This record gives sequence, C-alpha cells and structure tokens, in this order.
Amino acid sequence: MKEIHKSTEKLSGSEAKKHFERPYETVHIVCGESPAGSLRVGLGSENRVIGFPDFFAVGPIWELHKEDGRRRRYKWLKDHLNSPNAFFEKEQESKFLKTLADIDCLKEDIPIVIWTAENANEQTGLRYLLYWLKEKANDVLLINTTIAFQELFNTPEWQCLNIHTGEVQPEKLNTIYQKKLTKLLTAEERTRFEEEWITLSKTKGVVRIWENNKIKTVNEDYFDEFIVTTAQKQHAEQREKDFIKSSRIIGEVYGQIANQVGDAFIEYRVRSLIYKGVFEIKGIPKGMRYYSVKLL
Repeated sequence: MKEIHKSTEKLSGSEAKKHFERPYETVHIVCGESPAGSLRVGLGSENRVIGFPDFFAVGPIWELHKEDGRRRRYKWLKDHLNSPNAFFEKEQESKFLKTLADIDCLKEDIPIVIWTAENANEQTGLRYLLYWLKEKANDVLLINTTIAFQELFNTPEWQCLNIHTGEVQPEKLNTIYQKKLTKLLTAEERTRFEEEWITLSKTKGVVRIWENNKIKTVNEDYFDEFIVTTAQKQHAEQREKDFIKSSRIIGEVYGQIANQVGDAFIEYRVRSLIYKGVFEIKGIPKGMRYYSVKLL
C-alpha cells in the first residue's frame, strides 16, 4: 500500500504546471541547484532541468517521504546548522515542496534522466526520487557522473577518482549526455531502489557517507577526530598556540574528507566541540567567519 497520498500534499496544480508550458523532450533531475544550473547551461533548450533543493548527506531522513518526516528534517536543520536568516530556511522548505509538485506534474510520456554520482548526497537523493516516482510510468534513465567522467576524461597522466555532478563543467556534462552514457532502469531495478529508500527512511541517524558502494549511516561525531587533528596541525605551524579562524579549519577539513558532508555541517561540529570544552572560542558563533577557536 502506498505510504503517502501525494495528491493531498501538492502545491496548486497551476503553480506547478506553469513551469512546464514550453515544449521539451527530456526531463533531467539532479540533487542541488548549483549542478542544475550547470546542466541548464550544458544541455539544449529541449531539455528541462529540475534541481532538487536539498543536501541528503546530512540531516534526518526518517520518513522524509511523509509530511511529518519533512517537518522533522527542517526543524533539525534549523536547530543545528547556521543559515543566513529565517527567511532562507522557510524558502528552502517551500522549494522542496514545490519541486515535488513539479515532479508530480510531469507528463508520463516524457523520459526522466536522474543524475547521480559516487557520494552519499546524490545516492540518497537517487533513492528518494525513485520512491517519489514509483507511480509514474515514465522511462527513467540513470547517469552516474563519477563513472561517466572517469570513462570519458581520465587519462594515464590524470586520474579523477571521485567527482560530484556539481564539480563538472557544463560542456563536459553535455558530452556525457551526448555520448549516451545513460542506463534505462528496469522495473526490477526501480523496485530495488524504492525498497532501499524505505530501508533508509527507517534510520534515525543524521550523517551518511558513501563507503564500499553503499550508503552508510554514521554517528554525527564521525568527523570530530579529524577536525581536532586538523586544528593540531595548524597550531603546530604557529610560533605560539593561538586562535585560528574557524573558517580556516573548516575549509581544510572540507577539502580533505572523501565523504563530503558540506561546510555547514562541519561548522556545526566545530561548535559542538566548543560546547564539549575541546575548543576555546573568541567571537560569536553565528557563522564561520565570525569566530576563532583554539584547542584547550
């Protein structure tokens, strides 16, 4: 039995449909508004691009396909991650719902291409999207940007082992698509992804990593030790142990961890380490630019 009655949760049909009035041959869906922008630049006007406005590597996803699950998620994000203002938080939630409504309004004779990559954000998003599309008869094709990029652009002299869709230039995204590096999902494969989403949606953790080709839920302090090690290395470069801009620590951690969780989450963990007495703080922790830290 279907676990959510989507028709009761749609936005106004006219609101969603007005974005689909121009003719298009294919719909592309990707996690993130930035990679969606790159796809719009790279692909022709005959393609409709939908950027899913969320980052699935962090934050609760427990029953996210239901209204209560979405409320829990956005409450957690609001309570734990620094954002510019309350309007931004409300706008993100509205964008999430509007995107679901847009997907609901897609005509069923239009093929849908979902772009994913070898990371927890896009792999979790893939399973969520396929669950949401479970009642759609559309052909659904899959592009794994990481694998396609390696196949087309890696050379013996230059190897890219891990790349996210948002890191690929528009012209290369177009090349990937034109080379037909797509996989048409069978009914069995779609069902498997849908079932994997149901399993994921029963977990109550807030951090996911991509490990051994699987989404793994880890404790929210998973990266804390590396944050502390990074601070220790930066202290070692100082003549005397002194305060370090939190943005410097966060930037270095973000640049080195293979499982990207976003700088906002790393900043949250820095604040958590302050509360635990691991770091001393100077400044106001309203954003990474506004304070410095020093290991006690």
